[in-house]
Amino acid sequence: MRRPTIDQYLVSTCLLIIDELNISYKGYTKEELKREADEKFNEMDITVRMGYPFKQLVHYTVGESSKTKKEKKINHDLYIEQKDFKIEIKYLKNWKTPSNTWTATKTWSVFQQDFDWFMDEIDAGNKGNVAFVIGWFNCVKSFSQLIQLGKGSGAYPLVDEKKLLYFPFLKRTKEPTRTIDLEYNYEAAAYREYNLNFINNRIRNYNCMFLGNENDKFHFALYY
Repeated sequence: MRRPTIDQYLVSTCLLIIDELNISYKGYTKEELKREADEKFNEMDITVRMGYPFKQLVHYTVGESSKTKKEKKINHDLYIEQKDFKIEIKYLKNWKTPSNTWTATKTWSVFQQDFDWFMDEIDAGNKGNVAFVIGWFNCVKSFSQLIQLGKGSGAYPLVDEKKLLYFPFLKRTKEPTRTIDLEYNYEAAAYREYNLNFINNRIRNYNCMFLGNENDKFHFALYY
C-alpha cells in the first residue's frame, strides 16, 4: 500500500511558512528584513514551525546525543516516530567580520556533514522517510553570502563546483564563476524536483526542491 512520503508533508508545510512570513513582514525593506533575520530568528524558530503541523506526534531532538560511546549529536532535529520520519534543519544567516566583510555563520563542513547523513540514510533504504531542510530569509544579494560555496580565500572566490552540485536552483551570470556571480533561477528552478544523483560518486535517488520566488520573504531548499 502506498503512503505519503516525507516530501509531500514538507512541501505544504514550507509553503504555509512562506505565506506566514510574507504576511508578517509585508512592506519590509531588505535591510529591515535582514535585521529581523539576524536579531529575532534562530534555527529553533524554523524548527518549531516545521514541526507544528505534526502536533503531538513530533519529538524535537535538537541538541540530543545518540546512545553511542562517543555520544555524538543526533543528525536530525525532528523525529515523527509513528511515521519514522527524520528531519534535519539548518537556518542560514551571515554576520559582518572585523574587516567589514560578510561571512556565513556556519562553515561548509557543517553542511557537508548533514548532506552525508542524508545521503547515507537514502543509501540505507530510507527514501521517503528522511529529509534535510535549509531555510533562509530573502534579505541578501546573493545566496553565496549565506553559505560558503567558494574554494580558496578572498571575498569572492571562484565557485567550488563540487559544492555547487548540491544547489541546482542557482544559475551562473559569468564565466569563470565567482561566488558573487550566482543567482536564484526563479523562472526555471522554483518548485521543480531535481535529481542529485552522482554527487561524490554516489548513485542513488537523491532529490532537491527549491521553494520561493523573488517577492517571498523566506526561501527553502528541501532534500529528500
